[in-house]
Amino acid sequence: MSDTDLKLDMLRKMLMVRHLENAWGDAYLNEEIGGIPPALSTGQEAVSVGACLALEDGDYVFTTHRGQAPQVARGLDPNRIMAELYCRLPGYNKGKSYHVTDFDRGVVGMGGIVAGQVPVAGGMALAQKLKGTDRVSICFFGDGASNEGVVHETANLASIWDLPLIMICENNGYCISLPVSREINTAHIADRAAAYGIPGVVVDGNDPVAVHQAVSEAVRRARSGGGASLIEAETTRMGGHLAHDPQRYRPREEIEAARAACPIKRFSARLQEEGLLTADGFSAMEAEVVREIEAAVAFARQAPTPPAAEAFEDLWA
Repeated sequence: MSDTDLKLDMLRKMLMVRHLENAWGDAYLNEEIGGIPPALSTGQEAVSVGACLALEDGDYVFTTHRGQAPQVARGLDPNRIMAELYCRLPGYNKGKSYHVTDFDRGVVGMGGIVAGQVPVAGGMALAQKLKGTDRVSICFFGDGASNEGVVHETANLASIWDLPLIMICENNGYCISLPVSREINTAHIADRAAAYGIPGVVVDGNDPVAVHQAVSEAVRRARSGGGASLIEAETTRMGGHLAHDPQRYRPREEIEAARAACPIKRFSARLQEEGLLTADGFSAMEAEVVREIEAAVAFARQAPTPPAAEAFEDLWA
């Protein structure tokens, strides 16, 4: 893929994430769907898109509860993603869980256990090493999750065993409502990598190219036997922790600054400055994405729900 094609693909996938998640949030707020309020990655799209485009077929991605962005970035079908979010039978998990998993694309969606996906990703990295493949495992986790014991344990094992694991911390500034300055007493979460004995890198998480470059280097090292890496992507959560969160714990000026730093607006402007896209071209791209998401919502709305008789099938404990 040429540099131009890569950048345009990044922008389109970021738009796809934004509009798919907006549609999901609207469906919840309009009471079309129930359950746990959606956790949206509005403002964080560049992290997943930049990271996942550095991967190859056969690599594995382990998501957080905020997992729709990696799903889209890895090329999953928006119709089936939306069907799952609407709890409909054609969804990736037969409409039984919005934590979408598709092993064909290497996407493993995890539940709501904070940092629960990290040791599982480490286990997959170990499995691939034992099998003698060059496949890598990527796990996303947040700044709050970085304080969980399993993160440190996994990083330590990945270091001493030289596992092909890339740990990506999406530092969006808040652990639900707790500012990162009150949960971590270091300048950067990536500084902890030195204690594990692995490379630690801090990147602009609102720049998909910067994320892509950092992850590509980590992937290259992992494939060549160089072991694990810790990447901290500094980004900004534009919305609340969940779709219904009014964010009263954040100053209004901070929220407005986050919206002004929207990675989609910023990257679109950059591509226009580089002569890779026109304003009309961006509008056409977004309109195409909107139509695709509208079609996905229509698909989900008319799709059947899982049969009640199957309620206890496909369970694991």
